[in-house]
Amino acid sequence: MIFNHLDTSFRDRLSGLYSEEYFVQVFYREWHRMLRERDALSVVIIHPHLNTNREEDKLAFKLVSESVKRSTKRSTDLVCRFHTNEIAIGLFNLDEGGTEKVLSRIFEDIEESLKNFTYPIDLSIGALNVLPSNGAELEDVFERTEKLADAAELEGKNAYKLEYLKLH
Repeated sequence: MIFNHLDTSFRDRLSGLYSEEYFVQVFYREWHRMLRERDALSVVIIHPHLNTNREEDKLAFKLVSESVKRSTKRSTDLVCRFHTNEIAIGLFNLDEGGTEKVLSRIFEDIEESLKNFTYPIDLSIGALNVLPSNGAELEDVFERTEKLADAAELEGKNAYKLEYLKLH
């Protein structure tokens, strides 16, 4: 019984995904591992166009969250509820091509999960594949990924923007 209680400390109650606090701790550690190994990682931010203050949107957010979690197959993939209405993903030891495959799988899984939902749900996704360096600020990486998600939204329904960034 005590273990079920402890599980909620690093999980978001609505989505079942990791909490933002847990995500930040693990991501920071993995960032430094990728730096040592000189390997790339990807940051993905998903904007489901939902208002989680509405009951129907809460259900949709939960379904989207479950689909995203299913779409990330590797045990090292890290998925969390980010801010209030977003989902963030850390994909480690992954290049740009692998990131594209994950993004395609996310769209397919969400479409399948929501095909019988009462109204269409649109997503905007920003993804940044990064080769970390010592001088890089993690906040800048996340800000840039947020901007990519915003740019994807301008392109229309269910769009994504993916960039590669080598930090010096």
